[in-house]
Amino acid sequence: MTEDNSTLFDRYDIQISNTERRNSSIAIQDCYIVYLIECRPKASVSNNKDSESTCVFRRYSDFETLRNYLVAKYSWVIVPVLPEKTISHTWSKSHQDRTSVEVVERRRVLLERFLHHLCAHPTLSADTAVQTFLLQNDGWKQIVDTSHVLNKSESLIPSFKLNLMQHERTKDKRFSDAYQYAIDLNTVLYNVLRARAKLADRIFIFYQAHNQLGRLFSEWSTTEDKLGDSLQRAGHFLDSFSGQIEEYLHEEDALMDFLKHQASYCDVIKSVVEKHEQLVDDNSKQETSLGTKRTQRDAYANGKMNFSVNSLKLKLFGENEETRYAKIESMDSDINDAVLHCQNADIRVKEFNKNAIIELDFYKTMKEEQMREILRSYCLLQARIAKAALKSWTNIRDSFSTEQAPL
Repeated sequence: MTEDNSTLFDRYDIQISNTERRNSSIAIQDCYIVYLIECRPKASVSNNKDSESTCVFRRYSDFETLRNYLVAKYSWVIVPVLPEKTISHTWSKSHQDRTSVEVVERRRVLLERFLHHLCAHPTLSADTAVQTFLLQNDGWKQIVDTSHVLNKSESLIPSFKLNLMQHERTKDKRFSDAYQYAIDLNTVLYNVLRARAKLADRIFIFYQAHNQLGRLFSEWSTTEDKLGDSLQRAGHFLDSFSGQIEEYLHEEDALMDFLKHQASYCDVIKSVVEKHEQLVDDNSKQETSLGTKRTQRDAYANGKMNFSVNSLKLKLFGENEETRYAKIESMDSDINDAVLHCQNADIRVKEFNKNAIIELDFYKTMKEEQMREILRSYCLLQARIAKAALKSWTNIRDSFSTEQAPL
């Protein structure tokens, strides 16, 4: 770590420059993809002797482990999301094989984007595991394992999920609104993705139908004399028209990957809200425990204990004052400890809320900018498709001009 507050993104040009297919050591027929991460010092820090270019290979599962560690350690942070592991919400002719060249390239782009967002975040970028993950071949897994944050977070999941079902959602409107926003946004985005996938299938079928029309025009050209050359030319352009859409739809798929990326953030937002609820629930339990201890202490001091075998013995045989005072002092000590626990729990909730709200506000700003970029790119792509179609139909129209030379 440097002495200033700059992030890894400020100090390095980070890119996934290459991918490599490797065979699994367990099963020969299985293979996996590794990604080459290159970090080059930027000009502003290139003179620093501690900054040098590095290259490391990482698997997708390595990215998953690192992200799970960051989610567990920084529960208030909206940790950047990874690309989906299984292809979903795509058109029927899209590339489905996870190790195909097209899918690997799309995943490479999204993993690089993940690293950029990760390294631009002040808190995450400063984590030793993140820096070791990017700048050293080994050592980052040991940092993750020795932190034990993954084991701790997994041990809390069963009881916490049960608590979520047993009580109402948080009464803090900021968090309840964020949770509902995540649900609504997730629903809308996946509806858009499903609708686009259906539309892509129909567009593909529409374009492919013109391939048959092109063949018919070519057959027709053999029966004509002067019109034959024009029909043959038109059939050629129809074939070209029908074949151009597949490349555009694959490009559209890559844009939809970014939209799926945004949908994945909805689960991250919900996990932040759920962590807030867990802390509030813990705080409430601490306060309830404190109230119970105070009630028991007052009852004991006033001789109004609830019925039990011990209380019955005390009433029958009495209790010396020394024992009585020692018992009250012990109960006062327990109460003081409970007060301290309540104060610490309250501090944790307030600190978490402060940081989480900053994260949520930052995410909304970032999300709006990225959504605008995605939708602009989608519109530009549709304009390119329309221009290509217009050019094809203009050529088909011109094919029937009497001045056209034969192919």
